[in-house]
Amino acid sequence: MQLPLQHLIESKVLGILQFANNDVVLQPGIPQVTGLNGKLEFNETGVNLGTLRGMALGGPVQITGGSQKDNSVKVRLDGTVTADGIRKIIPVSMVDKMADRVSGASRYTASIHVKKRQPEIIVDSTMAGMSLNFPAPLKKASAELMPLHFELLPQAGMDAQTLRDEIRVSLGNSINTRYARQKQGSGPWQVVRGGIGVNAPAPEPDSGLNANIEFKSLNIDEWRRLMSPASASQQANTAGAERDSAEVDLSPYLEPSTVAVRTPQLNVMGKQLENVIVGVSRQNKTWQANIQSNQVAGYLTWNEGTGGQSLSSVTARLSNLIIPQSAAADVSELLEGKNTTTQIPGLDIVAENFELFNKKLGHLELQAVNQILSQGNGREWQINKLQLKNPDADFNATGKWASQGGDGRTQLNYVLDIANSGKLLERLGFADVLRGGKGKLEGDVQWNGLPFAMDIPSMSGQVKMVLASGQFLKVDPGAAKLLGVLSLQSLPRRLTLDFRDVFSDGFAFDSIAGIAHIQQGVAKTDNLKMLGVNATVLLEGNADIVREAQDLHVTVIPVVNVGTASVVYGLAVNPVIGLGTFLAQLFLKEPLSKAFTFEYKVSGSWKEPTVTKIEGRDSPSAIKAASKP
Repeated sequence: MQLPLQHLIESKVLGILQFANNDVVLQPGIPQVTGLNGKLEFNETGVNLGTLRGMALGGPVQITGGSQKDNSVKVRLDGTVTADGIRKIIPVSMVDKMADRVSGASRYTASIHVKKRQPEIIVDSTMAGMSLNFPAPLKKASAELMPLHFELLPQAGMDAQTLRDEIRVSLGNSINTRYARQKQGSGPWQVVRGGIGVNAPAPEPDSGLNANIEFKSLNIDEWRRLMSPASASQQANTAGAERDSAEVDLSPYLEPSTVAVRTPQLNVMGKQLENVIVGVSRQNKTWQANIQSNQVAGYLTWNEGTGGQSLSSVTARLSNLIIPQSAAADVSELLEGKNTTTQIPGLDIVAENFELFNKKLGHLELQAVNQILSQGNGREWQINKLQLKNPDADFNATGKWASQGGDGRTQLNYVLDIANSGKLLERLGFADVLRGGKGKLEGDVQWNGLPFAMDIPSMSGQVKMVLASGQFLKVDPGAAKLLGVLSLQSLPRRLTLDFRDVFSDGFAFDSIAGIAHIQQGVAKTDNLKMLGVNATVLLEGNADIVREAQDLHVTVIPVVNVGTASVVYGLAVNPVIGLGTFLAQLFLKEPLSKAFTFEYKVSGSWKEPTVTKIEGRDSPSAIKAASKP
């Protein structure tokens, strides 16, 4: 060291700093270098690093560089980054989530240029040799190249106490990000605005973090699982882990407040949507979205739950909601809560056009709550309101679906106001079964399984039916075989009677009224009355819906005059009156009608029924009528 007292400005300094397995931090925020070896030379004009060698980011690193003529300092790093090295610099909350998602090692180069106390940092790597097992698009095999380019660029500050910089990151050919940051005095760096682009330019908003995503397939559920907060046990497991840098909160860099997505396939909340364009904004735990897709179009709000008993809820106002048959398994998983990320305990949905499994059901209103049972054993889907309305019918129901092992059990109390029974059946997939028919069905029904999949063998309940002005059509009802029982086409096929004009072309009715009780898939009635122009038909007995069999007693009363018709009509419209009471009152008021009454026993299968005529005095109806006072 030379210090001329009269010319201190001409002082000379020369020194060497020898590193021997030392740990060094080159710049705050940069992972430390451990086991550093080599020498640093310095003089009055600057420093020269020579060649330093050590360990950083889990692998060896070589450091060169020194002072420049403009009084800045440039440092170059050539090294290897390993999966273990990455785990030591990411936030503790993410260590468990990334434990098995990153493996291998890759070469990198980095340059650090410090000028006026602000660093410019550039990092490049091909990522060859490292595999990533994140959801797409962050997924690659070890040998695959996915070039990484990182830039931290100083920006002009607003005042002497404010530092500003910009971070730019690109990964592969699809991902690019930009973040504008600032720092007040000795405070932390804060992201003031930023953008994430996937196969699209990174947005440049005035504030907040926005994302613009265009991708062939995007799974939001997988990303939510990855980004969800670590559990207490996970935090405990990593609390004592060795760290190579200070803990940094990455959420301002990874969790956008506004997202625009365009994708042919989107998986969210256990559902797959196709040809999706969606705009999403987030404030705390509330998400709002405008969406257009093949299945859903409209506006929705999603409030995330906080865990435990408090789960999430969805409010939606949609122009279209289409659930295809291929989504049946997704709906089942959604209701059962098999995957905690797909649980939707609260629903408030209004859809103008609702289509379920290729059936156009019209206007939908659904209010339901999915809650954990008090004992913690299973879940209960409480349906507070279910309305399906279209030009043919208006269906209203309340009920619940409880999951306690297996597929659970569904219970519904319902009212179905029917404007056109034939059109309604056609809408449900049963065309040319019935023409016209206006009235009401109401009652309650239960079955084992999910709400959208009736299990006939376990079904029980009650149906009260009142219909008017319709006609059963002369067709093979196919899947609607139960209606074939009511059409009574088997009577003219099996007997040579004078009822061909009544039944053979399809029974035309003015009214149908009755109550049926269902037990284990068998419907039983003792008061079903069908009033036609030419005849009144009374049915009692049972129909086995599972075995497609019947055991019915059928009474046919031809209309012989206007007086008979009016009496029959007055009695038939009351669904509560049993057949014995009905016949007793009819024969009392119209004795002549007794002579023209015919009775049959219809048994066997629906396809090949056995029809037997029951003779007068021995008939059950005659016995019942005679027993009435």
